[in-house]
Amino acid sequence: MPKYAGFDVTDHDDPKVSFSFSAADASSTSPIVISIPGRKLTNDDRQHRVDLQKHWLSLHVPKGARLISRSLNECGLMTKGEYPYCDLYVFEDPVTGKQFEYYIYVGNWP
Repeated sequence: MPKYAGFDVTDHDDPKVSFSFSAADASSTSPIVISIPGRKLTNDDRQHRVDLQKHWLSLHVPKGARLISRSLNECGLMTKGEYPYCDLYVFEDPVTGKQFEYYIYVGNWP
């Protein structure tokens, strides 16, 4: 069973469009995938990518954790013909020093 449940959000600018966040572990082998049910992501959808990632992170990163880094990392091919890359976000608890990594797949974005 994935560590994080999937859910949908609606585009405020176009309420007919919903973005889906997959159920996943947010790891390199089980990254979060953002998609639109029923169609492929388009160039117009790209304007929302970082905001969607920030929304997911705001719901799952422990309160008070600081962003240490964001990088593009290879995370395994998800679908044939897509690039095998994820945005890797690393956060750190300022009290304990414990780090948390979250992988969000970007290979399905144009």
